[in-house]
Amino acid sequence: MAPFDRFRVDFRNTREGQIMKIGIIGSGNMGRALGVRFVQAGHMVQFGARRMVQAGDAAAQAGHGASAALPADAAGFGDVIVWTLRETDVASVIGDPALLDGKVVIDLNNRDYAEEASEGRTFGESLAERLQAAAPGARVVKAFNLIAMESFDIPPEALREAGAQAFLAGVDPSAKAVVGQLAADLGFTPVDAGSGVPALRAVEALGDVIRLLMIAGGHGGQAHLRLIQLPAPEARVVGARQASNYR
Repeated sequence: MAPFDRFRVDFRNTREGQIMKIGIIGSGNMGRALGVRFVQAGHMVQFGARRMVQAGDAAAQAGHGASAALPADAAGFGDVIVWTLRETDVASVIGDPALLDGKVVIDLNNRDYAEEASEGRTFGESLAERLQAAAPGARVVKAFNLIAMESFDIPPEALREAGAQAFLAGVDPSAKAVVGQLAADLGFTPVDAGSGVPALRAVEALGDVIRLLMIAGGHGGQAHLRLIQLPAPEARVVGARQASNYR
């Protein structure tokens, strides 16, 4: 059975305004930034890190009852898990992958910029696929990998006014609905890129694109990708599209 074939369980824990229990695996820059914002949005957060002092610092910064723990404990705490580590060997991080069974796991990681993206190395299997294979009972959603840490210092109202978006991909529609609501809580409009391997790889590949724009293009951490819908054509100069199967 392919890893994604297991995700057919309905998950109806997504009504707007619901308080979620969120476990953060890894309390570095992105884990701390997201966790702090989730706390400010009213959610319950536990920061997990191998170094308890790091998790404790993040929890202290978040305040409002946020707590610190080892990664395995944070995995057990959360109904939603934010996986901030590029390490996809789940067992080496939390011990028992079954701790993630049935849980929505947000993978926000991109491949190594210096060794892969900036070198133009061909894109293949995504980190999200590897994470899913290592935790087959989890419900992995790719999200937040196009958003730099700096963006989380922008108030949700300003992000909404700017039309900021969060691209996401995953197999389970209800898991994506959970992540989409969390993104909306932070001020981002969720954009569902689809399901399955192609969508996971596409969203992760966009992580290469935005980092090239940020770093090589010199646009910095506030660069942002956004999907827009163009107006309907009016000129009729180029003619109608011929029948195509888009191959």
